Amino acid sequence: MLETLGLVRTGLRRRLAQLGWPDDAALDVLLAVNEAVSNAVEHAFPPGAPDGTVEVVAEVEPVDRQRRLRVRVRDTGRWLPRPGPEEDVNRRRGLPMMSVLMAEVLIHRGGPAPADGTVVTLLSPPVPIL
Repeated sequence: MLETLGLVRTGLRRRLAQLGWPDDAALDVLLAVNEAVSNAVEHAFPPGAPDGTVEVVAEVEPVDRQRRLRVRVRDTGRWLPRPGPEEDVNRRRGLPMMSVLMAEVLIHRGGPAPADGTVVTLLSPPVPIL
């Protein structure tokens, strides 16, 4: 998992630099995407679950004379039910963190088939067009 996360971060960091994304905004995107991928790996494929894939697709889109990033993190796993609040009080910070960093966070949980997976869509706040 760590090498996968490292590859995602490195590739996305490189692409954001090529796009001239402002440093603070790029860091916010990297943190939010890292959390979404970590969640997919941990929750869609817990120990004993069949292996699957996590796909990260990012695209720049114009918005009001600016641009924003739309990142989709899609897994092919089956998420387990949420643990109760008493199970680990130091967890459950990922979604709130993504919501603070991004302009919008959308979660679509798949259907009944194991490969339906979950899609997390992250929309960054707009940044200036170069």
